[in-house]
Amino acid sequence: MNNQQIGKIVQERRDYLNLTQKDVAEMSGITFKSISEIELGRRNPSINTLNRVLDVLGLILSVQIKSMN
Repeated sequence: MNNQQIGKIVQERRDYLNLTQKDVAEMSGITFKSISEIELGRRNPSINTLNRVLDVLGLILSVQIKSMN
């Protein structure tokens, strides 16, 4: 998954929950600018930052083993 795909998921979920970027920033402790850049796919957030944003949005980060075939 690339930064643009992550940003799209974050934005769609935020919109679904009727939250503004400012709301998510305040609730996650991440700056408004960072939230905006994540949604635009311009930022490569750390796992910690991404987890804080996803927690506010009721999402979780999952790791799966990909097929080697």
